[in-house]
Amino acid sequence: MATVVSIDPSADQWSVPIGKHSRGALMLNLERLLAGRLLIQGSSGAGKSRTLRKIIEEAFDFTTIVLVDPEGEFGNLAAHIGATSLKGCELTSDGLTAAAARARQHRLSLHVDLTDLDPDQRIIKAAALFAGLIGAPREHWSHTVLVCIDEGHLLAPHHAGSARDAETRRLGVATLTDLCARGRKRGIAPVIATQRLAKLSSSVISELQNFLVGLNVFDRDIARAADLLGFSAKEADRLRKLAPGEFFAMGPAMSPLPVLAHMEETITEHLGATPRLTAAAAIDSDEAERLLDLSALREVSSGGRDTTLTLKGTRALDAFLLDPSAPHAASIIGALKRIAPNATTADDLSGHLGCPREAIDNALDMLAAIAAVDTMPRGEDRIARLHARLRAKISDIPVVALA
Repeated sequence: MATVVSIDPSADQWSVPIGKHSRGALMLNLERLLAGRLLIQGSSGAGKSRTLRKIIEEAFDFTTIVLVDPEGEFGNLAAHIGATSLKGCELTSDGLTAAAARARQHRLSLHVDLTDLDPDQRIIKAAALFAGLIGAPREHWSHTVLVCIDEGHLLAPHHAGSARDAETRRLGVATLTDLCARGRKRGIAPVIATQRLAKLSSSVISELQNFLVGLNVFDRDIARAADLLGFSAKEADRLRKLAPGEFFAMGPAMSPLPVLAHMEETITEHLGATPRLTAAAAIDSDEAERLLDLSALREVSSGGRDTTLTLKGTRALDAFLLDPSAPHAASIIGALKRIAPNATTADDLSGHLGCPREAIDNALDMLAAIAAVDTMPRGEDRIARLHARLRAKISDIPVVALA
């Protein structure tokens, strides 16, 4: 008959050290974290991303990690913990949902890099990932996962930038709130790092029970942080004076009352640290012009398309529609879409579309100005392909060259 071992959920084997305070080590109880989730908040330079990194380094031996990386700062950490890295710009939303579900099934750690995506696509792709995690079948709920999200305000913003962005914002807020609210029974523990409490959706914050609050400089953030920690106005002023790496820790997974702790050093290097001040190169103007290759750049910009970059909304659309190169530009997009993600030469485009090479160059200049294609300056070897933003929206087609 098998021996049944009783495990005390408050025992030390479920706790990992993440920092030190006046009475000893600051321990993070992972089982209680699963029940209560965690918010890490501090202004730029407070050390929140390094704190998130420390938690992952300590926790990955105990649970699966899904690391959502909007700024591409955690690649070395992913390698350290053996996580599989996925690029959001290379997978469709359905692909990310499926990858998340399979990762839960097989207990695989993931690093999801959301760089090279525009703000809307970043939210949409993250929402697809969260849907795959929360939608895993019941038999996989015992496969616990720590969902670590850096810059959470980018994925669930408190306010939309415009009416057009409102629907995308609602999607981001709804999916991240759902991940927090329903995650406990499904074995999911979100850990969300953010610079600004005022920029992160209050619906998401309301689902979090553990807090690490660092340096704050904005009054609105200080007021919200003080409310979370139960600080008086006088106590809240201490948040302005914290050193980098210092955080007030509070919550069932750490301490019932706020305790000031200093986060310990990480094993892996934090890639998002502010660079040290470096003086400009001591070179003369002629050498600077050579390094910038200004003569070639003047030739590229001679078409007078710089004004396109300053137009927005319907004005930009009108300028595009009325541009003589618009018909050729539309044909180029159609041709590049067929061979995405591959590139082709301007000469091949000219031959395939039956257009003069000059017309192709003019159209490519216009498409580059609105970030629709990736291309290079005019020349015999000029190549072009769809921009990553557009490539992410279409399915891969096994065509490698224009017919």
